[in-house]
Amino acid sequence: MKTRKTIKAAAILAVVLGVIGASAPAGAEEPEGMRASYKAGDGLKIGDGDNLVHIQGRIQPRFTYDALEGAPDKDTWAVQRGKIKIEGFTLKKKVRFGFQMNLATRSGATTSPVCTDAGCTTTVNAVTRDTTTGLATLEDYYVDYVPYDFFAVKVGQFKVPFLMQELTSSGKQQFVDRALATGHFNLARDLGITFHGDLWEHGLNYNVFFMNGDGINTINRNQSLIAGLRLELPILGEYKPSESDTDDSQEHNLGIGIGYNFNDLGSAFVNGTVPAGARLSLGTLDVGWKYKGWSIQTAGMISRSHEILKITNFGWLAQIGYFFVPKKFEVALRTDGTVFSDAIANQYEHQVALNYFILGHGLKVQTDYALLMNVRGLNSNDHRFRTQLQLIF
Repeated sequence: MKTRKTIKAAAILAVVLGVIGASAPAGAEEPEGMRASYKAGDGLKIGDGDNLVHIQGRIQPRFTYDALEGAPDKDTWAVQRGKIKIEGFTLKKKVRFGFQMNLATRSGATTSPVCTDAGCTTTVNAVTRDTTTGLATLEDYYVDYVPYDFFAVKVGQFKVPFLMQELTSSGKQQFVDRALATGHFNLARDLGITFHGDLWEHGLNYNVFFMNGDGINTINRNQSLIAGLRLELPILGEYKPSESDTDDSQEHNLGIGIGYNFNDLGSAFVNGTVPAGARLSLGTLDVGWKYKGWSIQTAGMISRSHEILKITNFGWLAQIGYFFVPKKFEVALRTDGTVFSDAIANQYEHQVALNYFILGHGLKVQTDYALLMNVRGLNSNDHRFRTQLQLIF
């Protein structure tokens, strides 16, 4: 009995395999397997064309020296950023995903004088508040469904599509870090959704987004959201979030971007000048250009609170760079500032940078000097020197 069943099963299996073999087109090739490739300055890629996982690490060891007016100088070594990123796509590139963690040097704790005896005749400085910075932080965690070039939906935690310099990775900056003014108007990362795409064969890029408004890894504390729009128009060539013309572009790349968002009952913004709970509008306009080692990036920013204290703040940045040795040595200049409408002193930053690119942005050494005006208070003019190595692996 068992022998007959075995023979019958084998016969059925043979018929099925025969049908499958007959239905396959003559000369059909087997699908290619997964391939892995590693590139210094970019990381590891594993994929088969329709599916891809890109694993990348980035480290930024930095030395900073601050010459402070009317205060002791400071110097410090830090790992400013230590990032692990996984991104890629699947289902014939229609589903894209991203994940990124950041590990960095812990910021200084807050210290205060503490009595050492009952009469408090002597005191010592003791830590009164520690910091959680420097711990592993979840930055990006999203899924992006892209059924068409002109329409896609991205949901999860990611950078709010607003300021161009924030959308430009910290690994692709022309200076050691972003401008002071960018930090005042920046929305950074948040949780939410954006509808995006490229219209008219990449003639116009758009993002329409709705976010919590409370920053990364935080559940929305009310029923209000940030709602906004960003448009990017590449006039000539491409307008990509990357500073410095590391490719020595032989064609002009010129683009313009504009963004607006409305924050309903948001957190404090713009250096604390706009109180939490105020309805706030933020706007920006940016222009970028690259050609034969030259690069220019400019941006204007504005914030306006609509209730409580009606406050309007303005910010700007302008920077220019040139490779005096193509793709290797670059010098850059930047000026930026923020004009506050209340009693806070307006703040300004003037910088010069010298950059050495070994493997493009993948391996580079950057050094910059900045004159910081009114950053620590009215009429305080400080000097800052920074040197940073970046390695992407």
